[in-house]
Amino acid sequence: MLHSIFWTNLTNKKTEPSGDLRKRIEKNFGSYERLKSLIAETSKNVDGNGWGIVAYQPYSDSLTVLQCENHEKLTQWGAIPLLVIDVWEHAYYLKYKNKRTDFVDALFNIINWDNAALRLDEALKLTK
Repeated sequence: MLHSIFWTNLTNKKTEPSGDLRKRIEKNFGSYERLKSLIAETSKNVDGNGWGIVAYQPYSDSLTVLQCENHEKLTQWGAIPLLVIDVWEHAYYLKYKNKRTDFVDALFNIINWDNAALRLDEALKLTK
């Protein structure tokens, strides 16, 4: 599941969060820059292989950042992924070798925040 989200979370142009997604980011994290820093550090520091995730938590009506290792263990998060960063080596090894931090930093140039906003809209519809 996370792989299918990852590919839709990428684009060929730089975007930034807007609308309801931006408002929720500012409410839950203080600023977009703070969220970027948090998701980048979370992704860079996954022990082994895994994911950094920005998700919507319906029970608290808030956004959160999660770290996921070995998602095939089918962890129950109680949250709906909006944006995922794949830090399994297969995602970046050919271009970045073992430089995960460079890969994560470069991703911010191609993250599709419009897609994350659409995923938030759908999550809100599902939980109302």
